[in-house]
Amino acid sequence: MMNFKIQGFFTTLIIGTVSVLTISDAISQKVNAQATPSCNNATIKGSYGSILTGTVLGYPLAQVGLFKFNGTGNLQGIASDSYNGTLSINTPGSGTYSVKQDCTVQIVISGDTFSGVIVDNGKEIFLLSTAKNAVVTVTLKKVN
Repeated sequence: MMNFKIQGFFTTLIIGTVSVLTISDAISQKVNAQATPSCNNATIKGSYGSILTGTVLGYPLAQVGLFKFNGTGNLQGIASDSYNGTLSINTPGSGTYSVKQDCTVQIVISGDTFSGVIVDNGKEIFLLSTAKNAVVTVTLKKVN
């Protein structure tokens, strides 16, 4: 009789352990699936307001603008900036962009290259200039 109770206990323990491990694995797979981003050029389709700040060749640069991404790799925009105190108002620009599946992005606009990351399902983009002698960051926010 004691043997059956011990065997029943171990059977229950083994079934319980297998169940817990199976549930844990299923939860882990779901979390990993949700954590893996999946982006493409269409992720950033639409209009974005931008703010750019930094220095180029040691001089301060600030800019605000509005850019439209077409969802297939091209963009157009207009921006106003101040470079070392000299203003340029409503300057048009155009360029290209390429989005990787991991939601990193490279943007080339008016000859300047920026690398960054798309966040919050395309609601924002954080960029950094890749130009030598420039320390410039850009934040773009989706316009609703």
